[in-house]
Amino acid sequence: MRRYRSMRTRPEVGLEPRPGGRGGQRSTKLRQPDVDEVLGSGAGVYQKVESGRLRPSPELFTRITEVLRFSRHDTRVAHLDLFRSEPMLPPVAPSPHWRHVVDGQQEMMCALTPDGRLIAHNAPFAQMFAGGVPPKNLWRWALLSPDARGVTLAHWEKEWAPYLIEECRLLRYQYPSEPAVRRLLADLANDPRMREVPRADSGLNGRVCSLRHARKGDGHVRVMVAEAASVRLVTLLFDGASTS
Repeated sequence: MRRYRSMRTRPEVGLEPRPGGRGGQRSTKLRQPDVDEVLGSGAGVYQKVESGRLRPSPELFTRITEVLRFSRHDTRVAHLDLFRSEPMLPPVAPSPHWRHVVDGQQEMMCALTPDGRLIAHNAPFAQMFAGGVPPKNLWRWALLSPDARGVTLAHWEKEWAPYLIEECRLLRYQYPSEPAVRRLLADLANDPRMREVPRADSGLNGRVCSLRHARKGDGHVRVMVAEAASVRLVTLLFDGASTS
């Protein structure tokens, strides 16, 4: 924290430069009491946090990282050190290079925003759908589309829906302030069929599910899900004959 405070100035955190003594030059140096003033946390609170004499609450920690403009990496490291958990960070704009990453994969693969919008996909993924055209939003298609429910995602009620819902339920806690995620969750909550789906104990990652591939016919896919920098990476390993 001391390093980040030394990198910031009073104007950068919304304070006027401090008057200099005897008409001297005004100071923009950011002191510990200045951080307290911005935080509204009371005199001496930030000094105790910076010196390690006070463990901040997660809320105060988040506010400090925002005021001092921590990098996402350092925010994660500090949060893991203090609380042994990942911080809730707002989504960042996806890198355009994900298209190149996904195109280079042999298996069916796509990259998604947290709310399920397709950022990138490769040709094998597109071939899974009728006409070779994938949906614009994978989560919405998989959970709300009649085509997904009745055709492509075979045994939807048992093998797909419970685990898809868990993927989306996790988003509620990862991105609680993201409007697109909140709209997705609201639409799912308003769908009558969602209320009939039983709860699962995990998301999709590692699941083997039945699939009716538009070109290859009936088979199974092992679903692999990973996340990097606010992007969900979904890979489908297709097997037309075996579930192992």
